[in-house]
Amino acid sequence: MSEVSDEAPYLDYAVRWRAGETLPGRHDSRNAGAGGHFRAFRPFWQLPDARQIDVRRSMIDPFGEVMVRQTENRSGISIVVAADLSRSMRAAPGGANWRGVTFLAQAACRSAHRAADAFGFVGFDAAPRAEFSLPPTRNRGVSGAFLARLRGLQPDGRSGEGIAALAPLLPLRRSLVVLVSDFLMPPGLVERALAGRARHDVAPVVLHEARETTLPRAGLMRLRDAETGRTRLLLMRPSVVRRWQDARRARRDMLDALFLRHCRPAFHAEGFLDIARLGEHLLMG
Repeated sequence: MSEVSDEAPYLDYAVRWRAGETLPGRHDSRNAGAGGHFRAFRPFWQLPDARQIDVRRSMIDPFGEVMVRQTENRSGISIVVAADLSRSMRAAPGGANWRGVTFLAQAACRSAHRAADAFGFVGFDAAPRAEFSLPPTRNRGVSGAFLARLRGLQPDGRSGEGIAALAPLLPLRRSLVVLVSDFLMPPGLVERALAGRARHDVAPVVLHEARETTLPRAGLMRLRDAETGRTRLLLMRPSVVRRWQDARRARRDMLDALFLRHCRPAFHAEGFLDIARLGEHLLMG
């Protein structure tokens, strides 16, 4: 089986919630245990574990209770990359957006292995793509083989509407879900998708084409629909250029406001996906 390439960078990430997994890891846990961080003192009758009796605390207890130390384990979590597989993701020059997705998936997988977390992937276009989805796993061979197959994919979906129907493919336990797309879809669709994923910690990554961030010049311009591939000529008068710029700013502001209502702030990748900067963003929570 394939392994994840050692050339892939690590993607730093952190969560601010307590994990519910029973398998050990590096994250704060809701589960009490014998070898973790101190949580509180409890009377022996509430937590009958003689190994954790604290003699000093028992001697000064005003009620004469035998007191024990309650500690918490460190647990693993699942990190899931949920990625748009529609045609617009390979419309950028050189397929930059799609290469960013596959690079992100490799980095997240490699980091999950290092942290003893589980890595999963969920693909969608007009509908969820179960054949390009991987349930969270700690098996390096399984995830490596999946990523090798993903790198050979040429996204060709006609839309990203499947974003609103991903729930059955996501883990039951709360997970960190990195949702990556160009989000060239109706805002109501994105809002429905985020509202249906309330139990998860969603981190949106918005991919912008380099051409999208370049201000258009007045004159004739050939435009191509990223989903259908159809082209048409447009006369870019100064007033049209201003509307183009205003619409782009308004779309970005709308997405930022939408994400802030439902999940983490968005990370915007302008032209290419910088894994180190994304990691800094995810560490901030």
